[in-house]
Amino acid sequence: MSGNPHSSVEPPQDAKAGTALDLALQRMARAPDDAAARLRFHAELTQSEIFVLLETEVEGARMTPRVFDLSDGRAVLGFETEWQLAGFAGGAAAYAALPGRVLVSMLAQADQPLSLIVSPDTPHAALLSPEALRWLDQTLAAASPDETEATPENFTAPGLPDGVLKLLVPALERRLSGMPGLGRALLAGVTWRGGGTGHVLAVSGLPQAAQAPLARAVVEALSLSGLEAGVLDVIFPPQPVMERIGSAGLRLHPAPFVMPDDQIVTPQTGAGENPGMNPDRPPKLK
Repeated sequence: MSGNPHSSVEPPQDAKAGTALDLALQRMARAPDDAAARLRFHAELTQSEIFVLLETEVEGARMTPRVFDLSDGRAVLGFETEWQLAGFAGGAAAYAALPGRVLVSMLAQADQPLSLIVSPDTPHAALLSPEALRWLDQTLAAASPDETEATPENFTAPGLPDGVLKLLVPALERRLSGMPGLGRALLAGVTWRGGGTGHVLAVSGLPQAAQAPLARAVVEALSLSGLEAGVLDVIFPPQPVMERIGSAGLRLHPAPFVMPDDQIVTPQTGAGENPGMNPDRPPKLK
């Protein structure tokens, strides 16, 4: 989604509350050597909407971010809210709102090396170097789940170590939060027909069109939690099987979907769709 030049105005009271990304930034700032805190920041960044300062308004599918010269390279600024961006700019400013994963991919694949500074107007701002952006982009690109036809025979409580569960459960709940139509999400151990055991994330309520993107998001959550993609499989069983899993498995508690107050999106004239909102057709950097 793109924005017109924005005037500096006082944000609504609820816009001042810390976002999930802001909390992840603060945790990482308190423990800069904590790998889990850094991975959680990466996870929040990729699923957040990031507001980027532009040189000019978006033109069609092309945008020109404002690039700042630093002592060790050039950087683009990313803000958590449009209010933070407007406050930093000190007046009217052109901006674009992009999914974090799209922004990471754009910068990682730019013709010139670019860093990303997230929340530059805060004490816990984070700088992702061009190398870090390329690593994150490659990690996201590698998260491609395989489809199988295996049949589960028995379900048990998760048999994962506590240390793994402490990473895995919050990561899955973050990826599932706010997903329209989501019913239940259960984590369980499984025995497959023909032998073999493992773990599954069983999900109900989602239409078929949403199942493949969810499976990919789960693989990304595993990768960004420092876990191997083979830790669990994602399944979408019928209701009777969900009941069986529910009697043994661990229920997850993602935040529910909340219908936005304003559901009308007005695209820019002639733009067709807002730049960046389709990950398969990201905007091009000038």
